[in-house]
Amino acid sequence: MSLLLALFLVVHGGVHIAYICGPAWPFAMTEPWLVTGVGAAAESVRAAGIALALVTFFGFLLAALAAVGLIPARLWRPLVVTAAVASGVVLVLFITPGTLPGLAIDAVLLWAVLAKGWRPNPLFDRRARAGRPVTP
Repeated sequence: MSLLLALFLVVHGGVHIAYICGPAWPFAMTEPWLVTGVGAAAESVRAAGIALALVTFFGFLLAALAAVGLIPARLWRPLVVTAAVASGVVLVLFITPGTLPGLAIDAVLLWAVLAKGWRPNPLFDRRARAGRPVTP
Protein backbone atom coordinates (compact mmCIF):
# COMPACT_ATOMS: atom_id res chain seq x y z
CA MET A 1 0.00 0.00 0.00
CA SER A 2 2.86 2.38 0.80
CA LEU A 3 4.29 1.89 -2.66
CA LEU A 4 0.95 2.83 -4.30
CA LEU A 5 0.69 5.90 -2.08
CA ALA A 6 4.24 6.90 -2.98
CA LEU A 7 3.49 6.50 -6.67
CA PHE A 8 0.31 8.55 -6.32
CA LEU A 9 2.18 11.36 -4.53
CA VAL A 10 4.90 11.45 -7.20
CA VAL A 11 2.30 11.59 -9.98
CA HIS A 12 0.27 14.29 -8.21
CA GLY A 13 3.40 16.36 -7.64
CA GLY A 14 4.64 15.67 -11.16
CA VAL A 15 1.46 17.05 -12.69
CA HIS A 16 2.45 20.43 -11.27
CA ILE A 17 5.55 20.43 -13.48
CA ALA A 18 3.14 20.99 -16.37
CA TYR A 19 2.79 24.55 -15.07
CA ILE A 20 6.49 25.08 -15.72
CA CYS A 21 6.77 23.24 -19.03
CA GLY A 22 4.40 25.38 -20.99
CA PRO A 23 0.96 26.69 -21.61
CA ALA A 24 -1.29 23.68 -21.98
CA TRP A 25 -4.77 23.89 -20.56
CA PRO A 26 -5.58 23.40 -17.69
CA PHE A 27 -2.00 24.09 -16.57
CA ALA A 28 -1.52 27.50 -18.16
CA MET A 29 0.07 30.31 -16.18
CA THR A 30 -0.69 32.80 -18.90
CA GLU A 31 -3.74 34.46 -17.35
CA PRO A 32 -3.90 34.40 -13.55
CA TRP A 33 -7.22 36.26 -13.66
CA LEU A 34 -8.02 35.70 -10.00
CA VAL A 35 -5.14 37.85 -8.72
CA THR A 36 -4.39 40.13 -11.67
CA GLY A 37 -7.91 41.48 -11.30
CA VAL A 38 -6.89 42.99 -7.97
CA GLY A 39 -3.71 44.56 -9.32
CA ALA A 40 -1.03 41.86 -9.04
CA ALA A 41 1.46 41.84 -11.92
CA ALA A 42 0.99 38.75 -14.10
CA GLU A 43 4.74 38.14 -14.38
CA SER A 44 5.20 38.24 -10.58
CA VAL A 45 2.33 35.83 -10.12
CA ARG A 46 3.82 33.53 -12.75
CA ALA A 47 7.22 33.56 -10.97
CA ALA A 48 5.52 32.73 -7.67
CA GLY A 49 3.58 29.96 -9.42
CA ILE A 50 6.77 28.40 -10.77
CA ALA A 51 8.38 28.48 -7.33
CA LEU A 52 5.29 26.95 -5.73
CA ALA A 53 5.06 24.27 -8.43
CA LEU A 54 8.67 23.28 -7.67
CA VAL A 55 7.97 23.21 -3.92
CA THR A 56 4.94 21.04 -4.64
CA PHE A 57 6.83 18.59 -6.83
CA PHE A 58 9.82 18.17 -4.53
CA GLY A 59 7.62 18.14 -1.41
CA PHE A 60 5.49 15.30 -2.73
CA LEU A 61 8.57 13.47 -4.04
CA LEU A 62 10.18 13.59 -0.60
CA ALA A 63 6.86 12.65 1.06
CA ALA A 64 6.75 9.61 -1.22
CA LEU A 65 10.23 8.64 -0.03
CA ALA A 66 9.06 9.03 3.58
CA ALA A 67 5.97 6.92 2.85
CA VAL A 68 8.10 3.97 1.80
CA GLY A 69 10.67 4.50 4.55
CA LEU A 70 13.64 5.70 2.52
CA ILE A 71 13.85 8.93 4.52
CA PRO A 72 12.78 9.42 8.17
CA ALA A 73 9.06 8.93 8.80
CA ARG A 74 9.01 12.02 11.05
CA LEU A 75 9.28 14.09 7.85
CA TRP A 76 6.02 12.67 6.42
CA ARG A 77 3.62 15.17 8.00
CA PRO A 78 5.54 18.41 7.33
CA LEU A 79 6.32 17.34 3.76
CA VAL A 80 2.72 16.47 2.92
CA VAL A 81 1.38 19.64 4.53
CA THR A 82 3.93 21.87 2.79
CA ALA A 83 3.41 20.25 -0.60
CA ALA A 84 -0.39 20.19 -0.35
CA VAL A 85 -0.58 23.85 0.71
CA ALA A 86 1.82 24.90 -2.07
CA SER A 87 -0.22 22.85 -4.54
CA GLY A 88 -3.45 24.41 -3.34
CA VAL A 89 -2.06 27.91 -3.74
CA VAL A 90 -0.86 27.17 -7.30
CA LEU A 91 -4.18 25.62 -8.23
CA VAL A 92 -6.14 28.57 -6.83
CA LEU A 93 -3.85 31.17 -8.45
CA PHE A 94 -4.37 29.58 -11.86
CA ILE A 95 -7.79 28.09 -11.26
CA THR A 96 -9.76 26.43 -14.04
CA PRO A 97 -12.38 23.69 -13.90
CA GLY A 98 -9.58 21.22 -14.69
CA THR A 99 -7.69 22.08 -11.50
CA LEU A 100 -10.57 21.23 -9.17
CA PRO A 101 -9.65 17.52 -8.84
CA GLY A 102 -6.16 18.57 -7.72
CA LEU A 103 -7.67 20.84 -5.07
CA ALA A 104 -9.80 17.94 -3.86
CA ILE A 105 -6.72 15.70 -3.61
CA ASP A 106 -4.88 18.37 -1.60
CA ALA A 107 -7.87 18.84 0.71
CA VAL A 108 -8.14 15.09 1.38
CA LEU A 109 -4.40 14.81 2.06
CA LEU A 110 -4.51 17.74 4.50
CA TRP A 111 -7.59 16.33 6.23
CA ALA A 112 -6.05 12.86 6.55
CA VAL A 113 -2.70 14.11 7.85
CA LEU A 114 -3.83 17.01 10.06
CA ALA A 115 -7.30 16.04 11.29
CA LYS A 116 -6.87 12.27 11.44
CA GLY A 117 -3.12 12.05 12.09
CA TRP A 118 -2.76 9.44 9.36
CA ARG A 119 0.68 8.04 8.49
CA PRO A 120 1.53 5.26 6.06
CA ASN A 121 3.29 2.12 7.19
CA PRO A 122 6.73 2.30 5.57
CA LEU A 123 7.70 -0.43 3.16
CA PHE A 124 11.31 -0.21 4.31
CA ASP A 125 12.22 0.43 7.91
CA ARG A 126 15.42 2.40 8.29
CA ARG A 127 15.89 1.25 11.91
CA ALA A 128 15.94 -2.39 10.84
CA ARG A 129 18.61 -1.65 8.23
CA ALA A 130 20.69 0.12 10.86
CA GLY A 131 20.64 -2.98 13.09
CA ARG A 132 18.42 -1.35 15.74
CA PRO A 133 15.40 -3.17 17.14
CA VAL A 134 12.10 -2.26 15.55
CA THR A 135 9.19 -1.67 17.93
CA PRO A 136 5.67 -0.82 16.79
